[in-house]
Amino acid sequence: MTLSANPIQACIDTLVSPATAFATIKEKKSWSWLPFILVVGATFSLFMYFYQTVDFNWMIEQMADGMAASGKSEEQAKAFQDNMTHSMMQWSTIIGGTVGIIVINLLMALYYYLATKVAAKNDYKFTDWYGFTWWVSLPIVVSALLSALVIFFADNGQISLHDLQPTSLNGLLFGLDQSSHWFAFLEGINLFSFWTLAIATIGLKAWLNITTNKALSISATPFIVIYGSWALYIAFLA
Repeated sequence: MTLSANPIQACIDTLVSPATAFATIKEKKSWSWLPFILVVGATFSLFMYFYQTVDFNWMIEQMADGMAASGKSEEQAKAFQDNMTHSMMQWSTIIGGTVGIIVINLLMALYYYLATKVAAKNDYKFTDWYGFTWWVSLPIVVSALLSALVIFFADNGQISLHDLQPTSLNGLLFGLDQSSHWFAFLEGINLFSFWTLAIATIGLKAWLNITTNKALSISATPFIVIYGSWALYIAFLA
């Protein structure tokens, strides 16, 4: 197998030929700085571009209407609309988005470290798995580019944060509005979620020399637990 020649090529290979990329990354773990910069940078840049472009007053009105439709009182929706400023919304979204990815990948690295110790004996350290999560997260960069195109072609800046996920199950198949209990659930799953899952499966198989089914069971377990629990909550308690 031809290995990736450098970190940039490894990033491209992760998206189009993950087996090649992870065979290389297995020996070049120090290259993980590049996907970290790309993923965090893409997230930061996307939200900066969004808030420089969006019709903020229109967006806040839409969010207040969504709060009312979901059962919030008119007073709560009005208070949100009156108190939320452009700067507050912008930086809370940017900081929350970028820090959120870092924290989620820390948790995923801990999961991989513990799960693979049981499922497939190995000598990889926690830091190795943390680097692994950034390679697996590279579809976020492609997703951010797609979202930037959505912003670019939006009329008069009238675009919501939910519109930045054009490949969500809700956007592609269901078309539910914010009043539905299933809205956030279906917005949270998109085509890039499955792409990420596929890359993680191939990466685990390459690093651990295990079967595809076993690698898939490791990579899919967090997804199934999180979204399965969420679906059960909505179905029985919401």
